[in-house]
Amino acid sequence: MGNKRKRGAKESANGVPLSQKRAKTEAKTDVSAPAKKAAVDNKKYLLDKEPFPEQLTTTQERLREGALYNFLGSEDDTERLDAANTIISALLDGEGVSESVLDRHLEKRLFRGLASGRNASRLGFSIVLTEIIQQLFGEKDLSSSRYRGLTFDFVLNTLMEKTKPVGNISGQEERDHYFGQLFGIECFVRANVVFQEQERWEAIMNCLLKVAKKKVSMRSQCVWVIIQAVTQMKKKVAEQTLQKIADAGLAKSPEAVGLWIVVLDKFRDLQVPAKTWRDPLASKSLQDLASVLKDSGRSEDNAVDGAPKHKQGSWSAQLHFVWDIILAHFIKSSLKGDGTSDQFKLFWTRVVDQGFFSKGAADVQKFSGFMIFQKFLEGGASQPFVIDNLFSKNLMICLMNQAAKEDRYLHRAATKALKAIETVVEKNPDLVLPVLQELLGDNGAYNFDERTRSKTIEKILQHTQAKHGKLVIDAIRRLVLLTPEAEHAESHGRVYGEYLFKLTSVPSEELQPGETQEASVAGQALLEFAHSSYSSDDSLPALTEKTKSMLRGRFMAALSKFVKKPEDFPDFCNAILSIDINSVEMDEELQSELVEALEKLQSLMKPPKKSKKTDESRGPNQGLALLYAVAILQLYNEEPDALEVLGDLKQCYASLSSKQKSDAETSSILVEVLLSLVARPSSLLRQSSLRVFEAFTSLMTAESLQLLTDTLNAEESAKGQQALFQTEDEMEGIEEGEGSDDEDLDGSDIDSDVEFVGMADANGAEEEGENEDDENDSDDGEDEEGEDDQNLKELDDALAKVLQSHRLDKDKDADSSDNDSDMSDSEMMELDDKLTEVFKQRVKKMNKKKDNKDAKETVINFKHRVLDFLAIYVEKEATNALAFSLLVPLLQCMQATQNKAIASKACEVIISFSQALRKVRSRKDPIGGLKKNEYLELLQEIHAEVPKDLSHAHAKAASTANLIVISSLFYQDESSFPSISSLYAETVAKWVQEKTAFQHSFLAEWNSWMLSQCQSPTAG
Repeated sequence: MGNKRKRGAKESANGVPLSQKRAKTEAKTDVSAPAKKAAVDNKKYLLDKEPFPEQLTTTQERLREGALYNFLGSEDDTERLDAANTIISALLDGEGVSESVLDRHLEKRLFRGLASGRNASRLGFSIVLTEIIQQLFGEKDLSSSRYRGLTFDFVLNTLMEKTKPVGNISGQEERDHYFGQLFGIECFVRANVVFQEQERWEAIMNCLLKVAKKKVSMRSQCVWVIIQAVTQMKKKVAEQTLQKIADAGLAKSPEAVGLWIVVLDKFRDLQVPAKTWRDPLASKSLQDLASVLKDSGRSEDNAVDGAPKHKQGSWSAQLHFVWDIILAHFIKSSLKGDGTSDQFKLFWTRVVDQGFFSKGAADVQKFSGFMIFQKFLEGGASQPFVIDNLFSKNLMICLMNQAAKEDRYLHRAATKALKAIETVVEKNPDLVLPVLQELLGDNGAYNFDERTRSKTIEKILQHTQAKHGKLVIDAIRRLVLLTPEAEHAESHGRVYGEYLFKLTSVPSEELQPGETQEASVAGQALLEFAHSSYSSDDSLPALTEKTKSMLRGRFMAALSKFVKKPEDFPDFCNAILSIDINSVEMDEELQSELVEALEKLQSLMKPPKKSKKTDESRGPNQGLALLYAVAILQLYNEEPDALEVLGDLKQCYASLSSKQKSDAETSSILVEVLLSLVARPSSLLRQSSLRVFEAFTSLMTAESLQLLTDTLNAEESAKGQQALFQTEDEMEGIEEGEGSDDEDLDGSDIDSDVEFVGMADANGAEEEGENEDDENDSDDGEDEEGEDDQNLKELDDALAKVLQSHRLDKDKDADSSDNDSDMSDSEMMELDDKLTEVFKQRVKKMNKKKDNKDAKETVINFKHRVLDFLAIYVEKEATNALAFSLLVPLLQCMQATQNKAIASKACEVIISFSQALRKVRSRKDPIGGLKKNEYLELLQEIHAEVPKDLSHAHAKAASTANLIVISSLFYQDESSFPSISSLYAETVAKWVQEKTAFQHSFLAEWNSWMLSQCQSPTAG
């Protein structure tokens, strides 16, 4: 065994090496290259229209004929049509080929090609056959003059003979042959030659019925060929055709229904065979029609040969062509004004709704019903009578039930139907209103999206056009507010609010040249929100106080979206003006203030006369109008300080109107108002304040900016909250619980982060801050767990002291006691008082800690809002000298805060300032900066702040602030560089002498800036 040699991989069993096997890729390469070259060479035959020879005697002739018929079956339309044109010309152009040649091509090539399933053979061969048949038996009538042996019957019989399945062949090959027969027969019909002589059509009919009888699955295609021939028929021939169908036992079939409708549409007074359809769509026939069409989704492969009545086979997912014919019939009738709506409604209800969607209908029938619904929806979208009757009762019940749960058998079919509804409405926005009325009406459900667990209504509402906005809003309001059932009124009111909220997000339409601006859909929805949320009409059951409260919440959420864009301010203010003034009870003083505020709001909204001065005041006027609207809304919502805010706004209004007061006083009052608004946890107030501040940035003064920056140094504790909001009464007693509690709460929020490495990229600051916040949250959680354990221990100790006892698990450590005497009543009362006091102290301490934590969160949120203001200011007023005064307070804020998110945000404001300045300089805009000595003094202040916080974030912010000042001074006066360099040298020398620690990146970025100036003097 040990000496046995393994046979090599390339050796045979007897040790003889095997021949090397070619790689498949090489074989493909060797074959494909010549094949491609041959294909290119063969295309030259597409231009060769010489007549085909009698006999194929040369290789070139055989190659040419083979190539042309190969191209005739190509899937490429151009190649196929070019080949068809060449073959027809080579056979019939000029004197044409001899009869024997034409017969050979028909018999050996064209008829046999119809039975081929290769690529697009049937399509290409049908084109050539149709043209040949037309020239043989049509207007040219070549069969009478040139090809006398190729009679109609001879050609037809040849077709049937050459496409007849013979021998033991597979089922697919058999179907291919029968399809070949069917395509060949259709060529005769398309050639428009079957009605010149009566016998021709009879022969065609016999062939079609023979195929239909032999291959039941192809019966619908056979009848479809007959339907295509109806346009060529005369009345008598049509009557005979229907009689033949009836005699074959096919009258009560879906395809026969289609044939009857097409024939009767052409010949209204036609004499139909007895015991068949007089009119399939007549009311008397609908019962029979429903039973016939219910099986129109079956594929009939299993019929018994010779049976007079058709048998039904397996079900097919492909919808029968009869439904296209029925839809076309109703659309054609509607154009004639034949009372189509009533007739269609009766047909749809009796046949489709009660047939395909009844309780006893099978799943396959319901599936077909959804396909029928989709076909009529898409095909009849432009017909009002179709849309008005399509959403019938049983269909809607089935649709909602099947769409609601994923495990339902027809869930996918139902969701596909819902998607079809959305698509049709998207393509035809005029259908928004009628479709909504159907889905939310009697047959649907007002909470349709909830019932179906879809977003159908939401998506439909997004396609509402401004011209239909009022009608859509009226429709959804009428459907809910007139709900008689009290138990549904509240839930419907909630859904109503959601629909209005979705409408407020509909984007405004782009105006075409010459069009006038209409009220936007969102603006109209906001007005409806205002009417309903503050309605004083008690006659509508859906508008309960609970519903109104919910609507007001959604109204506030909708308003918060409108304040983000200045172009939406008018809609915002108009909604406030439209609120019913009697909807909220007020005393005379409040009523008077409200009326005065509404008048001022209307005054601010009036467009001023065009002038340079009014252009400058437009922004502040819009901002003040928005602020008035918010204050009025607060008054309606009975906010406690709404009256005080209105009083402050009066001063701002008077200042803007008369200019008697200074900008400093106006901006200071405005900042105080804005700070009072952002202190509230409201998205609307926050967004409104930001937009108002953005409108007034040009009026900000050093005093008003200082009001903002002073808040950044407030302690993040109860004491800081008291200082910011002057809440002495509320804060009494809380200070006692501060000290160590604050340390417990805040100690883990920020780490010293003193690692002397390069700074991270500024763009990652926000993400890094979020990650650090997550870490802080987990740290806080651990601290709270530790506090809980400590609190429990303190409680145990207090109880043990009062009860003079201990826990069971402390028996080993406890002193033994022989005093087991019972307590007296007085001792029991005394013990009860002591226990009560212990628990009171416990609750008081817990409340203090909760109050301290809430106070801290309030101050932090307030600082976030102030930093939002400063971010807006540095972006809009980057060229204003006052923006430089924010740098040092922002650095000091980073030092004072114990919250990483605040520190990160302050750093981002400084970076935004730097980016805004860079944009301004790139546009070569004039920049209003400081004087040289002011720049240098500010630079000294920044340098003084650098060592106070050694964290990476602070170093990055300080370095950025430093470069802002340096680049601004250098941009203003390049000769100031020696002064800047000297100041840096003094700072570094001082730090070295005093052994002051600092981040080395501060100097590294200064060096990088200097190098950039050497390479590009204008880079400052």
